[in-house]
Amino acid sequence: MPKISVIMSIYREPIDWIRLSIESILNQTFRDFEFIIINDNPSRIENKELLEEYNLRDSRIIGVTNETNIGLTKSLNKCLQIAKGEYIVRMDADDISLPNRLYEQYTFMSAHPNLTLSGTN
Repeated sequence: MPKISVIMSIYREPIDWIRLSIESILNQTFRDFEFIIINDNPSRIENKELLEEYNLRDSRIIGVTNETNIGLTKSLNKCLQIAKGEYIVRMDADDISLPNRLYEQYTFMSAHPNLTLSGTN
């Protein structure tokens, strides 16, 4: 079981942005995570191709394509149903995470078991 499940939904953000967002997670110093990416725009071929590429490239990625557009909230709830991590990390398709983000959040949350969530800026 991974320590962290990173969840993200993609829709129609520029592919370059999505790629940068994904790479910023894959290049984390903390490596014990799964990365669940939901494609909420099944008619967009670029999204399907991108997920197929990353599914083949990194076994930590779980790419799922919705049958129809269900919106961000329902897509993220779908991610939560799949997630196996001890902690959930939320990522938007236009976010860039610094290389130590997962390490710092995991270390902080582990040291403060009385807390429910932490955020970054």
